[in-house]
Amino acid sequence: MAEKNIHNTKLHLGCGQVYLDGYVNIDYPSSEHTVMTSMKADKYCNIKELAYTNSSIDEIRLHHVFEHFSRAEACALLSNWYFWLKPQGILHIEVPDFEKMAKIAISRFKKPKEKFVALRHIFGSHEAGWAIHYEGYSVKLLTQLLNQFGYDIKKVIKTSYQLTHNIQLIAEKKDCSLTNLQLCQKAKEWLSNYMVNEAESEKVMLEVWMTEYKKLLNHPI
Repeated sequence: MAEKNIHNTKLHLGCGQVYLDGYVNIDYPSSEHTVMTSMKADKYCNIKELAYTNSSIDEIRLHHVFEHFSRAEACALLSNWYFWLKPQGILHIEVPDFEKMAKIAISRFKKPKEKFVALRHIFGSHEAGWAIHYEGYSVKLLTQLLNQFGYDIKKVIKTSYQLTHNIQLIAEKKDCSLTNLQLCQKAKEWLSNYMVNEAESEKVMLEVWMTEYKKLLNHPI
């Protein structure tokens, strides 16, 4: 059942130990974490199981969370968030800068420590079942993905922390007319980019991805 959102209309998903005032801070409970023992959340749950009323959210914010979802899951979440967000609602996503980290990982001139950290930042920290990265995002790839689901990029920010490099995209819900069926078609178009060829096995693979996509939708087709 979709939650009613009366007062606070901004969501901070996968907040960890970073509590943002003015947001509903949401994350797994401490029992799901192996490193963070002191959580600071308003709500504890699996992000994939959230549901909110259509056009009830002003902003959705994720820092180093989006890369933890499979491609099909990412498409489903973008579809759900499209409906949750109000017209001109904001989607703020930060992910590792795959291109920057990949260059470090294969460089002949970087120290071994930098290369190991780069590989961790690309593939995840692996200290828990969820601590795996399923996609490597560049500014171009993430822009294309968000555009596919009705979001318009308003700002790109590149940051670095210690030996890691990251990108932030701030996007706005630009097209408020998309239906669930249209978003499903957009998901299929996007995921088909990952098919190697038109072999029957690849077509079956695409249908498996689409089944995974549909399972997460708040608005079943």
